[in-house]
Amino acid sequence: MQQVDMAMGKNSPMSPKKGQEVTDNRINQAKLTSYEDERPASPAPSCAMIRATTMEKLVESAVEVFDEQGDLIDNSDLPRVLCLMHKWFISSEELAEKYVQLYQNCDNYVVCDVICQHNADNSKCMRNQFKAKICHALRYWITTFPVHFDHDTRLPHVVHNFEQVIQAEGYNKLKELVDISKVPSYDWMRIFSVRNPTAKHARKVSLVFNHLEPLELAEQLTFLEYKTFRRITFSDFKNYAIRATLKDNPKLERSIALFNGLSQWVQCMVLSRTTPEQRAHVINKFTSVAKKLRSLQNFNTLMAVVGGLTHSALARLSKTNACISSETQKTLVEFTELLSSSNNFSNYRRALRCKGFKIPILGVHLKDLISLNTAIPDRLEDGLINFKKMVQLAGIFTDLMYLQNMPQQSVPFEANLDLVNTLRLSLDLNYTEDEIYELSLAREPRNSISSPPTPTKPMVFGDWVAGISPPDPNMINKHVHDMVEAVFKNYDLDRDGFISHNEFDDIAGNFPFVDSFCVLDADQDGMISKAEMKTYFVRANSHALRNSFKHDFHETTYFKPTYCIHCTGLLWGLIKQGWKCKDCGINAHKHCKDTIVMECRRKARRESSAGLPPLEGSSRTYLPWARLWY
Repeated sequence: MQQVDMAMGKNSPMSPKKGQEVTDNRINQAKLTSYEDERPASPAPSCAMIRATTMEKLVESAVEVFDEQGDLIDNSDLPRVLCLMHKWFISSEELAEKYVQLYQNCDNYVVCDVICQHNADNSKCMRNQFKAKICHALRYWITTFPVHFDHDTRLPHVVHNFEQVIQAEGYNKLKELVDISKVPSYDWMRIFSVRNPTAKHARKVSLVFNHLEPLELAEQLTFLEYKTFRRITFSDFKNYAIRATLKDNPKLERSIALFNGLSQWVQCMVLSRTTPEQRAHVINKFTSVAKKLRSLQNFNTLMAVVGGLTHSALARLSKTNACISSETQKTLVEFTELLSSSNNFSNYRRALRCKGFKIPILGVHLKDLISLNTAIPDRLEDGLINFKKMVQLAGIFTDLMYLQNMPQQSVPFEANLDLVNTLRLSLDLNYTEDEIYELSLAREPRNSISSPPTPTKPMVFGDWVAGISPPDPNMINKHVHDMVEAVFKNYDLDRDGFISHNEFDDIAGNFPFVDSFCVLDADQDGMISKAEMKTYFVRANSHALRNSFKHDFHETTYFKPTYCIHCTGLLWGLIKQGWKCKDCGINAHKHCKDTIVMECRRKARRESSAGLPPLEGSSRTYLPWARLWY
């Protein structure tokens, strides 16, 4: 069995020079690096070969994959991974110092001819060749990630000192390789205005919308997204992955606010129209905008627009949806499939392999960061860096940091700053989700089971369940009354004051413990009245009532698409999207959770296991067509 070692043999420039004391090879392997077994030795280790190592050894490896002319051997990805991901483990200043130390101590590794004088102009000197490789490795870092050398105030100081060391030795050509005088300025990443979240903005959401062509609107929204996205730094992403909170992370928070603001703006633009035909026209126009966003490869804004168009506040508008063209409906279904969370967003990830300008979906990759950081440790045995984690992180950060190094002239359109500023004001909406939903209900009042009830806080039944002592009869009657009213409000579709057999089938789906229709229909007239239902529930086992209807909801952040059990709408947002019952696990909107009339299933199972009769039936299964998450 042979393991790859950075010391490649006696003729390698990385081998200790003659006469130098060499420690036991097994100790070196444990201290410096660890590789996968059954890998053949190679002069240029690839990322796939390395399992765990030290930062010093990674620097040596990154140097060895360059030849004397500065070309990468076998197109190794090791230098890019190291340059991109080193800040997960050490600062850029510390990494640069390791390159400098390697340069200054290169005679400890390089074996050169005994008669070699190591003159600066001797191109055959192995020491000179090794120094050239170090400078080429630094040059690669400077040209590939120039933002590091402008944004990190201490890194240029290390590089300038290194230039003086090289110049003192007479290596003028090598000095040119590490010159950072032409690194562009990235001041735009430092200048950042944090908006006051309590500031009041005008609620005129139409503005110039009627005068904009879909392509123009898509381009300016993309430019606004581009400017916001590229300000997010490596440290911002890292802090979020580790802390899983937006606290003290204003740039990332601003990007998320832009996404949510755009989704709300889409909804408000639709709901600002008074007739179904007018609202359908706006939906058609935003769908055309979505097409342009797709052609611009702006997946983040595309997700926001499609998410707004498929939000429950618009999805419930049956009259409006009837006026939407078949082409628009087909396009929305196609975008829904593209952005679907199925197979870990596989359709989107394939589309993101495109070349050129592109903006990834921030929420998808933030979820990837948190999942990876939680599952895999930074370091392995003996404190060695988990290089496999570094490589996987590099895959995520390649997408997230793509825009930071892209010059503005690479953006495939010109910005209209006046229009961008106008749109920015439009997207700083001050509406809440409840207010938008109320506007939706005002446009098309609820008239079917598919339409959720008003988001204003209704009467809450079952609050007494938390108590240990059994409730008195008056309390039971009060909450049974509220429960029955809620049942008739949601399931009496024809509003005749009775529950028919067909309507009862819907109820039974949400009440697995309920008896058959004929049991509740006491007078056997083929209809269940409110009085009959109230009598049934009052006579039911009060213990079952207490434990069946009470849900212990708490605000929750979801990391996959989740839908409200009551209205079937998507729980929208990046964090704290909805409320989850700690006991049975159902999920709901804030404005839906207090109107849910559904058994708390986990409690019922515990009772069944304790000797009570098992419950039959199952809750209604919803298949919402908009399967998006952010």
